[in-house]
Amino acid sequence: MSVIKSQRSNSPVEFLHTARQLEIYTIQKAVGFPKRYTFYVSQPLANTASHIHKMVKMGNSIYPQNQHEVQIRRDYFLKALAELQALVSQIEVAAQLFPIDGNQMRFWMDMVNKEDRLLRAVLKREKERYKNLPL
Repeated sequence: MSVIKSQRSNSPVEFLHTARQLEIYTIQKAVGFPKRYTFYVSQPLANTASHIHKMVKMGNSIYPQNQHEVQIRRDYFLKALAELQALVSQIEVAAQLFPIDGNQMRFWMDMVNKEDRLLRAVLKREKERYKNLPL
C-alpha cells in the first residue's frame, strides 16, 4: 500500500542509506581527480567518507542493554558527525584545486547536510529512547 508523498516521513535508519550513498558518491568524484593528487586529496576524501559509513554502521550494530552500551553507541555516532565536518573541509579544498560543477557540488553538500541532520535526529531520539536503561 502506498503512502501519499506529503505524508511520508524519514525511515529511522535512513542515516545508514545516506552514509552509504555519500561514500559511493565521494569515491566516484575522487576517482575523477588528477592522478598526481591521489595521496593528497583523493585518498583522504575517500577514506573519510568510508570512515563515516563505517562509524554509522558500527553504532547502529549496538543494541544497548545498559547505559554504558548506550554511550558506546552514541560515541560512534558522534565520531561520524566529527568525520562529516572533516569531509566538508576536504571537499572545500578539492573544490579549490579542481573544477567541480556547481550542481555536483550542491548535490554533494546536500548529502553531507542530510546525513548531519539525520544523525543529529538519531542522537536526539535515542536520548529519550534509552533514558530508562539501567547503569
